[in-house]
Amino acid sequence: MPEITKNVKFENIAREWRCKWSQDNENSSLAEAQAKLDDILGDLSSVEGVTSVQRVVCGSCFDFKVVTKLSAAAFGEWEKMNFAPEAEFLETLKSIDGVSSVETQTYTLEEVMLSKKQIKRLAEQKKKASQSKEEDKPEVEKTPEELAEERKKTVECGNQGGRKAGRRDRGRC
Repeated sequence: MPEITKNVKFENIAREWRCKWSQDNENSSLAEAQAKLDDILGDLSSVEGVTSVQRVVCGSCFDFKVVTKLSAAAFGEWEKMNFAPEAEFLETLKSIDGVSSVETQTYTLEEVMLSKKQIKRLAEQKKKASQSKEEDKPEVEKTPEELAEERKKTVECGNQGGRKAGRRDRGRC
């Protein structure tokens, strides 16, 4: 499995195509971008090794994104084919009135969600670690005032404090 660091490993790589769309003409640029995606979706989905194709639309920042996920092994082959049908799709996006900032990006894309069983096991591990930390805590030194108060209670309470009380102490505890 490829890794970026010892704890950042990946099996999948994604290629993102993105642009900004305009609200002008009742979101016509968004509608046209979607229509162009529909035109190439069969070809894109047929690329060897594709495991998912997702479309992301943000209505507040006006993003339109297409994310194509492949295994790391298959990604290199798609890259050799210049990510076809990427060039055609991006040129089409650039020609749409109201579309701007047409860009691409490549990144790793992994599922990291835990199953219920894994969540339970993790909670148990955290609980054990917390209990272990409590047991390992050194006893906090007492202040002179606290020590004096403890001695006073020992004398006042006689045998209950581990020390015999004198005649004058009897009956106080």
